[in-house]
Amino acid sequence: RKYAAISSSEQRQSYKNDFNAEYNEYRDLHARIERITRRFTQLDAKLKQLLQGSEEYKVKTELKTPEKSSFCS
Repeated sequence: RKYAAISSSEQRQSYKNDFNAEYNEYRDLHARIERITRRFTQLDAKLKQLLQGSEEYKVKTELKTPEKSSFCS
């Protein structure tokens, strides 16, 4: 455990300063992850609309599963 129980107002302020120093970075990273997750959700929905067995479907499915993809060999 990085932080001990708060036992003084100075310690509380120190913890608060640590939190505030990193909170903006946390929010930025969280927003970035949220945008990426939304994009993957959109791409997955688009893939589901493609005709199974079509060339476009095969290519996009292969890109979706890189462990099976020749592109990542």
